[in-house]
Amino acid sequence: MKPKLLCCLAALLFAAAARADPVTFALAAPQARQVFLAGEMTGWDAHKRAMARGADGIWRLRLDLAPGQWLYKFVVDGRWQHDPATPDHDADGQGGQHSFVFVGEGPWSPPATGAGRVETQQVPSAAFGQAVKVNVYLPAGFERGQALPVLWLLHGGGMDADQWFRTGHVERYADRLIASGRVRPFVIVMPSSNGRRYDGPAERFIVDELPAWLQARYGLAPTRAQSAIAGMSLGGYGAVKLPLAAPQRWGHAHALAGWYPDELIADVKRAGGLPVELVLRCGTEDDLLPGNRALVAALPRRPDYREDPGGHSFHYWSQVTEEMLTGVGAFFRAGAQP
Repeated sequence: MKPKLLCCLAALLFAAAARADPVTFALAAPQARQVFLAGEMTGWDAHKRAMARGADGIWRLRLDLAPGQWLYKFVVDGRWQHDPATPDHDADGQGGQHSFVFVGEGPWSPPATGAGRVETQQVPSAAFGQAVKVNVYLPAGFERGQALPVLWLLHGGGMDADQWFRTGHVERYADRLIASGRVRPFVIVMPSSNGRRYDGPAERFIVDELPAWLQARYGLAPTRAQSAIAGMSLGGYGAVKLPLAAPQRWGHAHALAGWYPDELIADVKRAGGLPVELVLRCGTEDDLLPGNRALVAALPRRPDYREDPGGHSFHYWSQVTEEMLTGVGAFFRAGAQP
């Protein structure tokens, strides 16, 4: 794809960022002396914003935010906490919780109809010697034994299967795309790596044990042409590394702001590239950008790679999740053709 066309696509993709909607953050803390808002919109602690206390003891701050998802916390007298007034919070990977807000109408919005379901399972694993939490998105109307494609969706460092579900709400994006007919139904399996990189026990679990469990539990046995793998951050590392370990397993990989250490890049060079159709995306303000460029340079054939405005954040990932799922759906559709 020509650079000029890439720039045009990026401009269209992030046109929503030019818009802004007012969002008021509020915290009831009448005894607090000082409260700040810190999150993706402030660079977390770097530019946290002071909130003002009203006569009712509620601290408030209004910000104009671009559409998409934003993670945040409150800093109350030096103590970080999630927003207790909303159920929209999840583990932050550091022993606490972050909250999040979706701004504006977009592909992240809950669908009006045609919602699938997410089942949380504890999957036995000999590789780990214990059960592993796995979330499985099943499109509306799914029945056991239905021959659907499967996307393996990997979480980032310090997180688990809930990151793409409880924080990212990937099921909303999938529901809307399927309901609109833009993609055909497919299953999304979101495994935990149990605090490991996607190697060792995590590799054996995802490459060998999880496919066997999916077949036994749901009757799913997708071919390579009907299997894809994707992830963000450390999950992007897994989306590149695991196809090297099991080239017969997946035919498409899609990595968002992946972490690519020197040893992985060396492995890619030794292998002469990757045995999958590869899509890479990264934000121009992401600290992992140099590693993404290094991976692209190491590949004998340039992948579908693009840099967009954004950092290492769910606000950026919320802008490209729909594109990721649409690309995966296009791969599945092509693989289903006679």
